[in-house]
Amino acid sequence: MCLIAIAHRVSKEWPLVIAANRDEQYARPTRAAHAWKENPEVIGGRDLRAGGSWLAVRRGGRFAAVTNVRGVGGEGGPSRGLLVSGFVLEDEPPLPYAKAIRREAYAGFYLIVGDGDVVVCDNAGEGAGAPLKEGFFAISNAPPGADWPKVAIGRDYLTAAMAKHSGADDLAADLLKFLGTPRRAPIESEVFVHSRAYGTRSSTVILVDANKEVLFVEQNYTPTGARDGDAVRFRLPSPS
Repeated sequence: MCLIAIAHRVSKEWPLVIAANRDEQYARPTRAAHAWKENPEVIGGRDLRAGGSWLAVRRGGRFAAVTNVRGVGGEGGPSRGLLVSGFVLEDEPPLPYAKAIRREAYAGFYLIVGDGDVVVCDNAGEGAGAPLKEGFFAISNAPPGADWPKVAIGRDYLTAAMAKHSGADDLAADLLKFLGTPRRAPIESEVFVHSRAYGTRSSTVILVDANKEVLFVEQNYTPTGARDGDAVRFRLPSPS
């Protein structure tokens, strides 16, 4: 996934809003978002090669998302997607979970985990784990020190969309349209990526309301860059 934009405790109505694109090789086997066998209260896609995920959420709003980092670390270690599945299937608080990761064992990553509080960590710099402040945040897979315009584009669009829409369905539809629209710009500014072998495989919007009810909407794409059927929608009721 190469763009994740988050609104954290910006809105009383939706304390958590996530808009994200997953960019990946088209040849990598993937299962689209579904209720997981290990825990049907978890919704997310799965990497069929290594078994992890790039973005998943559990009933109540516990979530995790990961991107790779260009130019950091080598391949061959544990799958970064296992950091996502490990968090949503467990109950450890975000900060202890992040700090316990053996960061040196993985290829370059940015990881975001949340369960009320949201924590960001990475192995590209000194990011062993730090709480995310209230506000708007976005991240891509840019190497450390690189200023990719797509990060600001995603953050600013999420800010404007939340100010414009009062309904969850309208907000989700607007964000999905943004995520799925090519800008025809250089990769550093492109939200929707498409090339011969690599591109945006899915766009996902997650809204968690004040009662911890979750709306999860995902649009998948074919290797041609076209929509792969209609968007799939899941609603997770608030915890009892």
